[in-house]
Amino acid sequence: MAVWKKALFPFQIVFAGAVFLRKSLYKKGVFSRYTAPVPVIAIGNISTGGTGKTPMVDYLLTKFSKNHQLGILSRGYGRRSKGYLAVTPNTTADMVGDEPKMLAQKHPNIVVSVCEHRPNGLIQMLEDHPKIDAFFLDDALQHLRLKPSFKIVLTTFQDPWFSDTLLPVGNLREPASSAQQADVVVVTKCPATLAEETKKVYADKLDVLPSQQLFFTTLDYDTKVHGTSEMTLKEFIKKPFVLLTGIANPSTLCAFLDEKKATYTHQSFADHHVFTKSEIARLQKSNIPILTTEKDAVRLASQKIPQLFTLGIRVRFLEDEEKFLSAVANIL
Repeated sequence: MAVWKKALFPFQIVFAGAVFLRKSLYKKGVFSRYTAPVPVIAIGNISTGGTGKTPMVDYLLTKFSKNHQLGILSRGYGRRSKGYLAVTPNTTADMVGDEPKMLAQKHPNIVVSVCEHRPNGLIQMLEDHPKIDAFFLDDALQHLRLKPSFKIVLTTFQDPWFSDTLLPVGNLREPASSAQQADVVVVTKCPATLAEETKKVYADKLDVLPSQQLFFTTLDYDTKVHGTSEMTLKEFIKKPFVLLTGIANPSTLCAFLDEKKATYTHQSFADHHVFTKSEIARLQKSNIPILTTEKDAVRLASQKIPQLFTLGIRVRFLEDEEKFLSAVANIL
């Protein structure tokens, strides 16, 4: 551990105390919790981002939107607006956040809204759309004002919570033991093949309870890229390109492209990065193709970058997918 991180231990103790006090007050009923009249499934993590929450929400919408009238409520991280706001074809990513905007575009039959106060947001959405019969909430496990019907907690294969520690020394928002309050644990971004022994080790170190279900997933990338034209990824990577990312953890994407022996220059920005005018101007003048993620493409959609191409991703369960879907279906 770096020496400077050791100096943060006193602050970690203060942070741990604040987390414990806050949760205790809600548990004792000092602060009330809202229970919605329809099922609410919360998808989140106990670390600071990059675990694949949005791809999981995308996966769930794909699987369940045909038989249910679903709503998505997000905080809308990084947006310029405040309060409750419905996501429509006319709202921009900077007003509602890149992830809600992306999900609304990919699933036009889903009602998507943003609100930092989740109970207020749910109440408003049900008033506006009374036929909604279930909600998926992105990144709401720490929002204690709301009591979800079902909790799905994610952790990555590369950085599981058992190898991490609390903020500000580590990246955990709350103690690892908090994950035991979830109904389902999903290890994301796994290798495409995973030995049974490795799964058992993770189950043990994650301290999964007998009452919890554990699943392992990986990410599959699309075989085509989309831009001013559509082409196969195989054809696209034959020539050098710029990889542009503004996501929490681009290492999985980089590893995928490296495995394909692609030649690229990586321009990496922070998660939800707001591109400046000068950065946009440089991208517009690029004389080589630029490859980016679906989330980044939403923020760049209005900038008319002719060389910009997008590569999509999908969640794939390594096994027991039907068991997972059955657990969610039982709640819905």
